[in-house]
Amino acid sequence: MNLKNKLAVNSTILFAFIVGLLLIGSFLLFKNHRKDLYYERLEDSALITAFFYFEKDEITKMDSVSYEEIETQYNKITNQSIRIYNAKSKKVYLHDDVPIKLGDHELKAISKDRILHFTVDNRQFTGLYYKDNQGDFIIVVSGIDDVGNQQLERLAIVFILFYIVGIVLNYLLGRFLSRQTFRPFEDVISKVNTITTENLHSRLELPTASGKDEIKELITTFNYLLERLENGVSMQKNFLKNASHELKTPLTIIIGDIEVALQHSRTNEQYEEVLKSLRKDTLHLKYTLDGLLILSGLELSEPHQMENIRIDEILWSILEKKAIEYPTVKIALNLDAIINNEDLLTVHANRHMIFIALYNIIDNAIKFSFPLPVNVIALEENGKLLLKITDQGSGIDQKDIESIFDLFFRSDRTRHIQGQGLGLFITMQILKRHNITLTVDSELEKGTVFSLLFP
Repeated sequence: MNLKNKLAVNSTILFAFIVGLLLIGSFLLFKNHRKDLYYERLEDSALITAFFYFEKDEITKMDSVSYEEIETQYNKITNQSIRIYNAKSKKVYLHDDVPIKLGDHELKAISKDRILHFTVDNRQFTGLYYKDNQGDFIIVVSGIDDVGNQQLERLAIVFILFYIVGIVLNYLLGRFLSRQTFRPFEDVISKVNTITTENLHSRLELPTASGKDEIKELITTFNYLLERLENGVSMQKNFLKNASHELKTPLTIIIGDIEVALQHSRTNEQYEEVLKSLRKDTLHLKYTLDGLLILSGLELSEPHQMENIRIDEILWSILEKKAIEYPTVKIALNLDAIINNEDLLTVHANRHMIFIALYNIIDNAIKFSFPLPVNVIALEENGKLLLKITDQGSGIDQKDIESIFDLFFRSDRTRHIQGQGLGLFITMQILKRHNITLTVDSELEKGTVFSLLFP
């Protein structure tokens, strides 16, 4: 069952339940009201009966004939059964033709309560305790409310018809309204089905109606999803294109060197030069593959790998490695500004990732500043750790600052320096994951400053 039918069925069930309760409640209230009204009529009849049978002795003989005629007409009009008991002996003083016998229990209850309403076999009774100069009597008037029962039957038929018709109409209207409600969703689904990897640039059109509803939220969210998918697919395409180029170039050079070396015999010195060239190109290939593996690892990294780490320990470890790789380069680490607040050096992060990010930034600073020194300074800014890595290289052109973090980007000014264009891209992904803010300040021929503000 689709959502449109579910909505129509559920609304119909809810309608049937609520309206059914209202109709049943209304019917029962009306039934009880009719019953109470008929009891009041029986009570009035009992009082009038007492007047007819026990006060007529006070009427003059001249009016007694008229009184008897009135009494006869009254019995015809009321269409009720009347019986009178002696309150003490419980003997019937006036009998009716109703085949229902009242026991001592009912008669005693009438004597006690003075007036009592009760029902026996769908017949309503009203008992009245009456005191007269002739003695104490119990007057019992009974009857069946035929008019009321007919009204209840008609009311029940009307309620049932209205109930059935209402359910049918509610279902049909629910189906119609659900179609109208879900029509925009059908349009969205139809449009979505036309979008493939070839036209991810397509976007769903927002409805022209003012206000903010679920359709607009859905379309806005889906357009945002399409934008992310388009960016992801575009990045993958660029990644594959650039990665294949970066891998193909050193492999082509390696194959070319090997083929040239195999064309004829060479001296040991010449073979040594070929091997050095192969080693250089192989290392370039290795670094590129290492970067690709790191990128893969970033995607697979889990939050539970986060821990409290010391930034100064990581920096010293990086400087030790760089001292072996670049023995002639001077790298100065200055922690004096936070010597009184060493807690800033402890951060909650992934140790391996932070090592890679700082290693890449310092490695770039060394390569672009060589042979001039590199300075690493730890500062405090608004109670947070601020790390500044400063080189004295050729600087970065302002138009290239945003692009240096793109995958495989290499500036024309730095193509002579060995690299794969992966380091800063990987670094930026790591910093974003750790909510570390990175700013770059650079001036041509004067150097570059990378500032990292830790959360």
